[in-house]
Amino acid sequence: MKKYEYKVTTIATTLSISTKQYEKVAQEFEERLNELGADGWELVQRTDGYFFFKREKE
Repeated sequence: MKKYEYKVTTIATTLSISTKQYEKVAQEFEERLNELGADGWELVQRTDGYFFFKREKE
């Protein structure tokens, strides 16, 4: 039977930003998701600014 551990985090996604800032914010968001993915975390759900991740326990 597989066992999982879970992580809940917030990543700023609803900011009042200009068009020029959009690319920077998107890049930072992408980097954060890639860091979590590299650590084995899989995005399960996003609700009200919270991101829920899971990964198999070792």
